[in-house]
Amino acid sequence: MKKMLLIAAFGVAGLVSAKGNGNVDEKIEKKEKQEQKVAVRECGVVVTYWVGGQVVGQETITSDQPDLASCQAFQNGVKAALMMAGFWLV
Repeated sequence: MKKMLLIAAFGVAGLVSAKGNGNVDEKIEKKEKQEQKVAVRECGVVVTYWVGGQVVGQETITSDQPDLASCQAFQNGVKAALMMAGFWLV
């Protein structure tokens, strides 16, 4: 009789713990779905380097941004960094 009670107790404990883990998994899945809803688009700046009227190099600087305003802020930041580095912008 004691063995039956012990087996039943472990069985109930196993079901309760499995049910609790399901709730955690559901919360994680919901959180992942919410995080995936943020759409980003690639935003970039093409920099062409000139010396004496000759093109000496070209570089593309890109970043993932969620909207147009963020993209424009990124582009302005790249332009400011180039000016701080001593380059002229035309």
